[in-house]
Amino acid sequence: MDGRSITAWARRNITERRLAVAMVIAGTPITLAGAALYALPGPGFPFLVIGLSLLITGLVMLGAARTRP
Repeated sequence: MDGRSITAWARRNITERRLAVAMVIAGTPITLAGAALYALPGPGFPFLVIGLSLLITGLVMLGAARTRP
């Protein structure tokens, strides 16, 4: 590979902030769907746990991000 691999692209383009935003964006609807499935008869608990873990981890990463002086 001549630097065109997916890992090389990811190292250049995916920052911690972008990853945190993606986790929050993915975690919000998964949490809402899990809560709806949990309230209704259905297997909502796994979706609720996965969604909350993505959402909380993304928010913590955004909150802990350093700002440039």
